[in-house]
Amino acid sequence: MSSTAETTQAADNTHTLTMSRTFPVPAQRLYDAWTDPEQTCRWMGPRTVDCRIDAWDFREGGKYEIVMISDEGNEFPAHGVFDTIDPPNRLSMSWEWQHEDMMQGVETFLELRFESLDDNTSELHLVHSRMPGGEQAGRHQSGWDGAFDCLLDFLNA
Repeated sequence: MSSTAETTQAADNTHTLTMSRTFPVPAQRLYDAWTDPEQTCRWMGPRTVDCRIDAWDFREGGKYEIVMISDEGNEFPAHGVFDTIDPPNRLSMSWEWQHEDMMQGVETFLELRFESLDDNTSELHLVHSRMPGGEQAGRHQSGWDGAFDCLLDFLNA
C-alpha cells in the first residue's frame, strides 16, 4: 500500500508531521478501527508495544487516556480531548504525553482524515502538529509508521 510522510517547520518553530497511507478497506472500516476503543487497543503502537485504554469518552469535548506499554513493561501514557468527530470522514484530538521526557506536558494536535478511494480502498491522512522540534517529529513519524503497519495487520486479520 502506498505511504508518504513529510515534516515541516512553522514560523513559531513548532513542527508538523504529515503522513498518508492507503489501506485495503472501506473508509468506514478504517474510521471504526480508530474510534472503537476495543479495536484501537488491538493495533495502536509499533509492534513492540501493547496498548491499554484507561478513559474513552468518545464525543466532541470528551476526554481519553491511552497507555502504551513497552516489552519491558514501561508505561507511556498520553491523554487528550476529542475535538472533531465526523464519521467516517474526520477525527481530531489533542495529544499530550504524560511520561517523563522532552514531550511531557506538551500539547500537540492530531488531525485524521479518512478518504474513500473506492468501495474497498481508503486513504488515511494524519497531521500531527505543534511538536516542539524536528527530533520529536522524527520519533513520532517512526511511531506512527509502526502503528500503521500494525493497523494494516489488524485490518487484514
